[in-house]
Amino acid sequence: MTTQEKLNLPKSSLRDFCRRNHIRKLALFGSILRNDFQRESDVDVL
Repeated sequence: MTTQEKLNLPKSSLRDFCRRNHIRKLALFGSILRNDFQRESDVDVL
């Protein structure tokens, strides 16, 4: 499963969120990038 599929969030929504909040660069880390991501897992954002 890709990271995009795990997030279940359209790219346009993420892009709009970043624009509204003046976010120029967004990075994910943790289980979302590994094979141990679960439905109950949180999403680590930097």
